[in-house]
Amino acid sequence: MFSLSLYKRIAINLLFFFCCLLYETQAQTTLDTIKDCLKQKPQPFGKLDSRNSFISNSRAKIFGVKLGLNYGNRLHFGIGFNQLYQPSNDFNKQVHYINSNNITDSINAVLKLYYFSTHIEYVYYQNQHWQFSIPLQIGIGKTLYQYKLLGEKKQFETTVVFIYEPAVSIEYKFVKWAGVGADVGFRFMATDYRRLNQKFNSPTYAFKLLIYYNEIYKSILKK
Repeated sequence: MFSLSLYKRIAINLLFFFCCLLYETQAQTTLDTIKDCLKQKPQPFGKLDSRNSFISNSRAKIFGVKLGLNYGNRLHFGIGFNQLYQPSNDFNKQVHYINSNNITDSINAVLKLYYFSTHIEYVYYQNQHWQFSIPLQIGIGKTLYQYKLLGEKKQFETTVVFIYEPAVSIEYKFVKWAGVGADVGFRFMATDYRRLNQKFNSPTYAFKLLIYYNEIYKSILKK
């Protein structure tokens, strides 16, 4: 079994390695490529994604939707919305209340996390089959506990959060219209941990099956 601290070390080392590699070998080339991309007419894009991570020592999945502009298939800018998806019962807090029979009862409050984000992704290497990119996401949102009592939603321990998520992404296209990929990153989150009693800084990772709809569309047009 891998510990959470080991996942953190692996994620940070991978990010550091790829950032150093990009800086040392392609710094000027990257700037020139970005300038060339920004001269091209942007194309809109949208995608859904999900990322695995940890909160405290329990696994947590973050679901997101992104919309933005694609410049030359090398540079992407956009906005997004992200939220904690089906959190583990490990995060629940018990809330005690007096029921209609004047007896002390309890109910579970569920941890919620959601945030709006801006993101940028730069593809620094690609050929017929491989693509390597560096996505970066910065967001602001809220964490809170929520429960439903007598048909009414109630919240407590609401806290504003600031999120910074660098990552590296690898894709392999095994046929023209389909491929597989993997993302490894880290979520840095500034919030009041003492109030929530949860730790949100965590490695993030995802494994992807990719369908390139633009390639399917191009093939249909050629017929």
